[in-house]
Amino acid sequence: MEDLDLDQIATLLSELSQPSVLPKVDGRHHVRAFDAADVDFCTSNWLYRVLDVMPWLNLDASFDSQELPKAVAFRLFDELSPGKSEASFQINDTYVVITALGAQTLEDRLSRAVGHRSVFLQMLEDELSIAAATEAWIEAWNEAPATEPLSINATVDKWRIQDFAGRARSMQLDLNPTYQRDFVWSNADSQTLIESILRGIPLPSIILARGSGNQRYQIVDGKQRLTAILRFMGAHPEGLQNAKAMVDFNIFDTNFAQFARRNNLRATDIREKYLPFKTKKYADENDPLTSLGGRYYCEIRDKSVRIAGENITVADLFERTCDYFIPVLIYRDTQVRDIHKVFRIYNQQGTKLNAEEIRNAVFNHLVISRMMLFVSGDRPEPEIAPELVSAGIDPTSTHEIIDALGFRVNRFRRTKVLLWTVATLILKPTQAPDGVYRTPSTASHIDEFLRAIEDGTLRQFRSRSTLENLARDLVGALALHQSSEAAWHPKFRRKGKSEMASKWEELPVVGSLIACLVLTITGQEQRLEEGIDAVRELTSKMLGPQSTQNKTQWAHIASSATRILEELGIGLEDAHSAVLERYGESAIEALANIRKLSTN
Repeated sequence: MEDLDLDQIATLLSELSQPSVLPKVDGRHHVRAFDAADVDFCTSNWLYRVLDVMPWLNLDASFDSQELPKAVAFRLFDELSPGKSEASFQINDTYVVITALGAQTLEDRLSRAVGHRSVFLQMLEDELSIAAATEAWIEAWNEAPATEPLSINATVDKWRIQDFAGRARSMQLDLNPTYQRDFVWSNADSQTLIESILRGIPLPSIILARGSGNQRYQIVDGKQRLTAILRFMGAHPEGLQNAKAMVDFNIFDTNFAQFARRNNLRATDIREKYLPFKTKKYADENDPLTSLGGRYYCEIRDKSVRIAGENITVADLFERTCDYFIPVLIYRDTQVRDIHKVFRIYNQQGTKLNAEEIRNAVFNHLVISRMMLFVSGDRPEPEIAPELVSAGIDPTSTHEIIDALGFRVNRFRRTKVLLWTVATLILKPTQAPDGVYRTPSTASHIDEFLRAIEDGTLRQFRSRSTLENLARDLVGALALHQSSEAAWHPKFRRKGKSEMASKWEELPVVGSLIACLVLTITGQEQRLEEGIDAVRELTSKMLGPQSTQNKTQWAHIASSATRILEELGIGLEDAHSAVLERYGESAIEALANIRKLSTN
């Protein structure tokens, strides 16, 4: 078995192990975190890593780490793949070695678990109780596959796969419009789609938008499906561009396995660079796809499949004229905002859009939204924010800093953190009749900030000069945050979990980044550089709240930001005035008030 297969399993296991609240179905209150590099497939270590993340797998069987590895493996695979347990692993001396079939089965389960975990944690962030989120999590494991939405009023067409591939190669398909989320499908999701095509199963519609007199199509819905197809056949434009920059591109189309080895590609490299993946494996010898299992497209091009009652080659199916079509719905001359609204409807299937993905679709017409995507690195392409590029702003180092904090490019989380920071610093929350500031949810406060820009209340954030200043301030604040890394005590970074000092949770990042942003705005960055020891002592006592209530989260951010500034000799009135002068609004007085009330 190739390392690429096992690398993906290790990555999924590591993701499931990261600290978070668990569903209320297991006696354990935490999962021990580990990195993908800690998963060893040469011994039984990988099996016990599976046991480490068991609360997320929703299995009926119970397991004891004191049992013999063979007994654990047998019951694990007997539940994951009934009747095929013995074909899923082998015993090598005293170790349990996973087989190709076992790896496929385990990866499928882990991929589902990662998806359901993401939705569960999003529900908690959206203020659902743990009990309600747990109930929804269990239902997600049991629910049937999502169905397509009802028909809509649009031009109906049908294209062969070669039509999509040809348009992609000729740059007539915009595979990555700015309102779209990133490619989020796992290998297991992509393999299932390719299996459907190889069996001749009809696919859901691809929804496109095209302006009058324009030959270029934008993908409104179906990006995940189309990206998987183009990746599989080695025809994704960005994948081809990446491959051409590597060694031995001449064998890319004919021997991708060797190409991957010569370029030392890992599973994460292949996925992030839009390169080909293998078909899934089949245990049933009578399955017509058995001979195609576990192989790259270049290895099965001449193999035969039965499509629409005829035997054709795989190459005929993907590259030539055949009777397999994909339905296409085409919007013509449709307003971008209307497309955004439709985008929200059609993506309520499969992995649900989170608050950040919906926000990006709804407010993508605002320049500040695209600017945040660019600065955060969620969408680093220069064409996303040409205004900043022309102003000489290069956030490349910022992307590395955010990555080092532990925020990977995943469902616009980086953009959320930056928008959260700016919205908290600039927009005062509303006040109750008694004058006390309300503490709205993170999502609602960020949305309110963007709505205020949209309706003109914060019209200054439509100004090019203001946005350039904001981009420079964010880049500078993140650089200061990183250069003064020793100021942030490990207990501050992750609710007191010092063993996870290299990773940050969102709350302390926002609180400390607000302080760095104020220092950058006032031109007093040296105060943090000179006061690292004092701030480290202070942050060692700033343990994160265990509660996920809005009130406690606001109190933690307000206390962190204002106390850090005061420790460095920055008066809050002066900070308020500086932010007000630069951006026309400031919420520092509100943060000071929230902090004061939280300590009473």
